[in-house]
Order: sequence, then C-alpha cells, then structure tokens
Amino acid sequence: MLTKKEKVDDRKKEKKGKERRAYIGWEDNDDSTSTSSQEGSEEANLSLMAGYESSSSSQVSSLSSKDKNDYYQLLHEFEELHSEANKIVVMKNRLKGLNSWLENKVSELELETIDLKIDFEHLEMIYSNSVDCYEK
Repeated sequence: MLTKKEKVDDRKKEKKGKERRAYIGWEDNDDSTSTSSQEGSEEANLSLMAGYESSSSSQVSSLSSKDKNDYYQLLHEFEELHSEANKIVVMKNRLKGLNSWLENKVSELELETIDLKIDFEHLEMIYSNSVDCYEK
C-alpha cells in the first residue's frame, strides 16, 4: 500500500509542470492580393495560439527539502480537513432529512390535536346534555 507521500510523487510523475508556448501564424491571402493592390490596400490573416506543454521540471521538485516537508505536511493536513469536511456534509444531509421528517411529524400531531379537541368538545356537550337530563 502506498503512503500519501508516494501517491503524491506518483501524481507528480504523471502530471508534469506546464509550460506556456505561443505560436504566431501569418498568411497572405493570394486571391485578394491582386484585387487589394489595385485598391491600394493589402489584406493578411494573422492568427495567434497559446498552448501548454509539459516539461520535465515541476515546481515541487525545485523546492528545498525543508520546503518539500512543509508542502507535504500542508498537503496531509489539507487531505485530513477535506475528509473531515466530507464527513460533516454527509452528517448534515442526514440531519436535514431527520429534521424534515420531524417537521412532518409535528404537523401531523398538530392536526391530530385539533381533531382531539373537537372530539373533546363534542363529548363535553354530550355530557352536559346528559347531566341536564338527569337533573330535571
């Protein structure tokens, strides 16, 4: 099993530093040259491309050993924090679902309470009517 440092080293081998290169192309438009020279103007096409190419030197490999140790320590701390953040997100989503379920349950219980109050009022009316009948 590879350590985190070895994994990072393997990634560095796969991903090499990027180097910018620019390409400029100039093309004369031969068909319109004769027409445009008669009009006293010239036409040319200019294109500019920028690209990235990999090089064998990477930024990390050019650092001193102390800087590399600091880099790997920071990388390790970042990976731990990232892992912890992912766990917190999962926990938050679970709690959000639980909260939603509890809110629905509260709504159901409020409706049930209203129904029970209505039933209680009906029973009170029935009781008061029956007591009135016995007293007369």
